[in-house]
Amino acid sequence: MARSGKTAQEFIQSSFSPIIAVLCSPKVEHVTSKNNLSFTELLQPFGSMDWEGQIREPGGSVCIVKNWKVIIRDVHWKPLPPTEARKQLNNAVLHNYTDKTVLLELDGRKFDVPQSTPWFEAWRETYLEVQFPSDHEYTNHFLSCIIVGTTLDDNIIDTFNTLNQQYAQLQNITPPKLPKWFNNGVLKSYLLLHDVSAVSKDKADAAFETLKQTFGSSNCFMLSINSKSTTDPSLPTDYWAQYIKRSNDSTSEILSPVSNLPTTPPDPQPFPVGSCTSDDSTVPNQNVPPEGLHPLTTSENDFYDNANSLQTHSFSGSSESMNVSVKPLDYSTEVHGLALNANDIDSIKKFLQEYAGKALLPYLEKQISQLSELVANRKGVSRSLLSATKRWFGTGKGGNTTGNNTVIYSSDCPELQLRRLGDLWFLLGQWQRAFDTYHTAKREFYADSAWLCYAGALEMAAVSAFMAGDANKKTHGYMEESIVTYLNTCRMVQYAVRATLLSVLCLGSAGLHGEAAKQLIRMTSEDSDLRSAMLLEQASLCFLSGPGSKAMCRKYAFHMVLAGHRFSKAGQKKHAYRCYNQAYQVYRDSGWRLSTDHVQFALGRLAGALRLTRDAVRWLGAPLAPAARHQPAAQQDAFLREYMLQHQQWVDSEEEFKEHLPVLPLPLLESEATSVLCVGPAPLSSPGRVPATSLAVHHTPDRQEQHTWHKLEEMLLQVVYGSVPMIFKPTVDLYTNKTDLNPFAPQGEPIQISITLRNPLKIVIILKDVELLWHFVSESDDSKQIVNNEPMVASGSSLESSAICGQKIKSVVLEGESSKMLTFSLTPLRMGRLCVQGVAYKLINAGEGGNENATGSVIAGKLNLLSGINASDKRLQITVIPPAPCLQMTFTESSAEVISGELRVVDVEIRNVGPVDAGPVYFAVSRPDCVQLLTPDNEELFKSLYDEKYKAPTVYSDERAARSGAWRALAARHVARGAGGVPRGACARARLVLRARARAPELPLLALYAPEPAAPPEPPEPPEPRAYRLLRHVFRFTPEEAVEISVTPRRSIKTTPNKISENMNLVTEIKNICGEKNDDISIEVLEASLLSRQWRLTAMIASDDKNQLLHSREKMHLVFQASRIFDFPPESKVGWSGLKIATGQPDPEDNIAVSPYSHFVTDYDTSIDNMEANGRSDTKAGLIQSMFVVRWKAHRRTKGTTVNGQHYLWLDDFTRVLSREREVVSPEAPLQLDEYEIKLDPHDTRKKSKDNVVVYRMEHSNLISHNFEKNKLCVVPITINIVNCYQVPVNVFIDMSKQTNREGGRSLGWCGALSGSGPGEAGVSLRLERWEARRVRLRALCAAPGAYVVGSAFAVSAAPVATADAALTLAHASAPTDTSLLVVQTP
Repeated sequence: MARSGKTAQEFIQSSFSPIIAVLCSPKVEHVTSKNNLSFTELLQPFGSMDWEGQIREPGGSVCIVKNWKVIIRDVHWKPLPPTEARKQLNNAVLHNYTDKTVLLELDGRKFDVPQSTPWFEAWRETYLEVQFPSDHEYTNHFLSCIIVGTTLDDNIIDTFNTLNQQYAQLQNITPPKLPKWFNNGVLKSYLLLHDVSAVSKDKADAAFETLKQTFGSSNCFMLSINSKSTTDPSLPTDYWAQYIKRSNDSTSEILSPVSNLPTTPPDPQPFPVGSCTSDDSTVPNQNVPPEGLHPLTTSENDFYDNANSLQTHSFSGSSESMNVSVKPLDYSTEVHGLALNANDIDSIKKFLQEYAGKALLPYLEKQISQLSELVANRKGVSRSLLSATKRWFGTGKGGNTTGNNTVIYSSDCPELQLRRLGDLWFLLGQWQRAFDTYHTAKREFYADSAWLCYAGALEMAAVSAFMAGDANKKTHGYMEESIVTYLNTCRMVQYAVRATLLSVLCLGSAGLHGEAAKQLIRMTSEDSDLRSAMLLEQASLCFLSGPGSKAMCRKYAFHMVLAGHRFSKAGQKKHAYRCYNQAYQVYRDSGWRLSTDHVQFALGRLAGALRLTRDAVRWLGAPLAPAARHQPAAQQDAFLREYMLQHQQWVDSEEEFKEHLPVLPLPLLESEATSVLCVGPAPLSSPGRVPATSLAVHHTPDRQEQHTWHKLEEMLLQVVYGSVPMIFKPTVDLYTNKTDLNPFAPQGEPIQISITLRNPLKIVIILKDVELLWHFVSESDDSKQIVNNEPMVASGSSLESSAICGQKIKSVVLEGESSKMLTFSLTPLRMGRLCVQGVAYKLINAGEGGNENATGSVIAGKLNLLSGINASDKRLQITVIPPAPCLQMTFTESSAEVISGELRVVDVEIRNVGPVDAGPVYFAVSRPDCVQLLTPDNEELFKSLYDEKYKAPTVYSDERAARSGAWRALAARHVARGAGGVPRGACARARLVLRARARAPELPLLALYAPEPAAPPEPPEPPEPRAYRLLRHVFRFTPEEAVEISVTPRRSIKTTPNKISENMNLVTEIKNICGEKNDDISIEVLEASLLSRQWRLTAMIASDDKNQLLHSREKMHLVFQASRIFDFPPESKVGWSGLKIATGQPDPEDNIAVSPYSHFVTDYDTSIDNMEANGRSDTKAGLIQSMFVVRWKAHRRTKGTTVNGQHYLWLDDFTRVLSREREVVSPEAPLQLDEYEIKLDPHDTRKKSKDNVVVYRMEHSNLISHNFEKNKLCVVPITINIVNCYQVPVNVFIDMSKQTNREGGRSLGWCGALSGSGPGEAGVSLRLERWEARRVRLRALCAAPGAYVVGSAFAVSAAPVATADAALTLAHASAPTDTSLLVVQTP
């Protein structure tokens, strides 16, 4: 528990002190009134005496009495009326408030707990003081009486005699009337009060001598006061201030709602000590409570519903609740002791010590001796038959007995005398003797079933054991049984509460904090909110006071919440606020959102009641966001209404909100989604045209998309400025949470700022008049102007600024648990620094079923965009730069549905809406094979194809130069100049040709422009930052594949009597591959073209239905014949040849050499991820090296539209099957169309670099008749036609020494002029120039009839002339059996 001002022993000893009655003459109050004091008040501060006394016990030993305290009380004292008592208790709690705390660390968590609880100590002392003295105990009875007269009385003896008569009358009052005396013969002493300022000392001494002669010198005392002179200093301190407890209805600030309480003293009634019940005739109905009842006991009960503890009535209090004002009672103007000096103070102290040592202690010693003798004489003797019967046959304990048994004890019965003896020992501080006496008494009371006396004896026995230092588990059990008996059997809650307060001290000192908390919690009830609050708070502190590992933080917080609630009901809102605040420390980071919300809401309402509007708004706003999803919608609606009410009160009470807006907890900002776009205004809508997609605040490009834009920008810089800066920083126009850059915006151009707001509640909220709050610093040469629009928005006036032109959104509806993106536009009219600080709006609670026209509470506030982790957000700190050209780009509107390979021409319009002239516009595309720019000065026909496929690679000195050259060539391929300079207000046009492909559904286009320079530098220099601007657009299509073309190149040798030539056949398959769901597309094949420097189309073989349309899943087979071109076209030129396929219609004028068809004749497939590696084909050694192009027309029957398109295929080698969108290798053997074709395995990749150097064809008779009897050898003439397929001369060797006989065949021999290239080799050697054809005539020898395979009798190899050592084997197998079979027969 919190540390208190007194130890447990000090508190108990001060609470159970001897009480001395004072009976004063009327003039005594006249003497003391000069000091603004009564006589009892005059003596009270000095009741604690720092001296030691001695008494002798009956056994003869001496007992030391020290640290004694006596309580001086007027003989006519009566307990306070219930209303006044409640005021005193509430005042004790209210005026002892303190918020001092100490830091406590438990389990790694730190809590601020009360340093002390002075309000509880004051309440505890007051609670014990207002108790009515009971006849079952004597600690609160008068031990003695001091009769006080003054030297101002004319006849002192008569005055004292009169007072003696009054004393005699008061001594004979029948209980339970007051005063109550310890016994029938209490000590009576006489005091003569001498007013030094009014009576001479001689007269006083004479009067005192007369008094001693009359009443005896041992019982007479004189006290001199009011001796202060004009020269004496004032007293250093006010000894009496803390003891004065006045009650004045005119100054009291505690108003009780109780109206039906008794107001007059009760009549005399007998006291039933054995039971708490009595007859109806004895029930009190007057001001002073009946005997045995606490003055705060009431029969009224309050309804308490914890579930509704946060409703309005929860703060009204119960029958004991007070409307407590936070302003304390002020007695600072009342000064005490004005007529006293230091000597008077010493006289008072001396008098009390003399009285205690010479009169009171001897009297108590005598009483102890008499009572001890009485107790000793009655041991073992039963005083009544009923007592004996109870003692012998009684069962059960008092705590479990609920019967209405009544035992009437006389005032001088031995049982009560035993109790008197125990109380005397206790008052004298003889704790062990008191314990022994109480222990004996509790057995007697238990035997007689005198439960109230029994409970009292148990209580005092436990306290005595604690004070003696002998407390143990058994004595703690005494106190527990006492409380239970008080509570359940006697039904006297006030004594159970007192016993609990004492028990908690004992248990706390023993470290039994858990048991202490249980006892405190048990005493809470609905009949007293203040008492329950005090006990619950102490219980919570007990839970926190256990050993480090046993401190129960959650129970501490829970019971502190209960205490705060009961404090609130009792009207003690400051203490309620304190308790809830203490509990919040535990719930703050616990994750228990329901508990946390309850505490925060209660703190908010209490702070509002205490006029702490700022704190109220803070607490009430906390449950609203950000984690309010667990709350039901109705609760969220109530929380929001309460918050808005307190917020409005806060705003009305603070002057600062006339220039600043408060921060509201709703809605929440999703800071990651904040974006700023600086690309200028969007073009106006026009029929038939679409604006460039550019960038959008609601779309953040992904990593791949950003990479594409950055690469295209690098290419533009390379082409336009000749080089890329060494440290390339891409242009950023869309600023997000990933950019970490300050935006730049030209003067006069709108800036789009997008923020995303989230409503975490389940109810609808409405935002009205939403606008941005900004701070602008103008940076002109003349002066520095600062403009801030928040003061104008807060005051509700309009701002017409010459610096910033803003936008306001009239209304925004945020549905429950939803997010919404808001886009604002700010136009800077001057150069400088613009900082967007927040969003201003008016919040309306539309409730669960809210709508936009809701008329609920409205509060104005703002949402900070630069706070917390976003305090240094660069996105919202914008630099306004000088004006710049601003181009808008629009395109011809077209459908997104296209056929893969379809050609589409798009018109581009470029308009300059900026105040500055723009220079030339350059375009960069990611797919030159899909996007081409049409310009009036078209480049040379098929130049791109020549550069890609035929141009010899440039030789560089080192790798770095090679890389640089490749990069320049790549950039030039992707970039083109679109338009010349565009003056301000002017418009320029360009045309683009698009060829959508299934591989490229999105085609990015990037345009670069800069202000028109006065004189462009020569050579171009790298640009300065922000020296140019970019326009972005993405063509998005949904391409559908409809045409698939596959080509299988075959070669052959064509012989005539005069000439041998090499031919090529292109076996072509054209297929309509539309699916079943889209079978309305028909394909018409128009033309086939071949672009080559080596081959020319000469003829076509086709079926008769070639003019018909290809419907879905239909195919067309064509064979095109091509012959070699021996006369090369000029350098950098590519020849073309074409054949019309669809002859049923008039020949179209368009062909492959006409734009736009001539623009898409390259097959490089550039990848943005690795542009440098995809710019050029590394292989130029193919034997075909031709581009095969097929133009077609697609018809959509449902739409009635017709589109043109083309597919192209690069033919490099023979025996490859190619398709337009995918490469196909046929798993079956190709169809043989030429008998002289050499069959090679198309899957054998090892032969690609060795085949097709030369081709040959054999001519010989297939059947020969020869008579081997006449001639043993048969000579067969054989002609070999050989053609060089290379562009370089080769050496060919026909090796006739190697026989590759097949099974079942015979070997051929050779004759004639043979020349070998080495020892043991036989064959023919010859040299063939490029593309040269030659006939070689040989003679074969057959020695026997049979079948011979001529092709297996020799092998042909060839090698370039320059590298004769690196011979390449042309063919390892003989000619096919059906073309080289020779049959020799005998006639």
